[in-house]
Amino acid sequence: MHPTYRVLCMGAAAMIAGLAACSSDGATSPDQLVADSAITNGIANDVGDAMATSVDLMTSDEQSDGVDASLGVPAPGLTLDVNRSVNTDCSGPDGQGWFTCTSTWRGLSLTNMKRFWDGTTVALGFTDATDSVNHIHTLTGSYTQGWFPFRTVWVDRRDTANLSIDRSGTPVTHVWNRVGVRHDSTMFVGQNVTRHWHYLAYDTATNVTFDMPRSQNIWPVSGSIVHNVTVHFEADRTTRTQTRTVTRRAMITFNGTADVTLEVGGLTCTLDLETHEVSDCHGS
Repeated sequence: MHPTYRVLCMGAAAMIAGLAACSSDGATSPDQLVADSAITNGIANDVGDAMATSVDLMTSDEQSDGVDASLGVPAPGLTLDVNRSVNTDCSGPDGQGWFTCTSTWRGLSLTNMKRFWDGTTVALGFTDATDSVNHIHTLTGSYTQGWFPFRTVWVDRRDTANLSIDRSGTPVTHVWNRVGVRHDSTMFVGQNVTRHWHYLAYDTATNVTFDMPRSQNIWPVSGSIVHNVTVHFEADRTTRTQTRTVTRRAMITFNGTADVTLEVGGLTCTLDLETHEVSDCHGS
């Protein structure tokens, strides 16, 4: 069953009440169709969802790399609400050691290039000697959030990532670093106003660290993800339109649990990495 999501209207007692509250204008002046707080809460919702998806990709990559065949995947928000079929077609390696796999990943189209390293030697797969794996991702497509059925997300993200294996201590750790760019969009259809968020986001994951075995340590114990976003917001009602462009820096720092603190500008929220829920926001 889906948890009740509190992303655009914080503190709603139930989903129906939340949707009703979100369908109102919430504007603070005649020139506004949507209040600044609602715009910011929408950004927090979308950035949190994207950050949690990054963690999901790390888990999925380790599965497909053959790092740990027993690795169990939690049930993130996307899995609950979109086509779960996976059709994977892989080729390679090419002359530089890259394997290329295309698949349907949680209803989205994923191209994942990967290359294995044993020290300075390119390898054909993951072994006890593997110390790093390179990845290049392209993720595209759209879905409707099952927890918020009037909100649609369009995904267009590209990144390069590196998994490093540290066997120098106990436990063995896997450390992820990644940089990428997103051109995502979301649309929320309310009772009176339709709202659009268009994103240009530069994403960085720094030393996101998992203890081994991953089957017992699902969430990163340390590291951070930062998204620097420029958002073009539009709100439409009949003949009236509101537009605004804002920039925000969003950050999460991992602590070994599914609940992490999400900071978006001056807004502080809780992000559930398992469900992708953004809740308990305060600030502005």
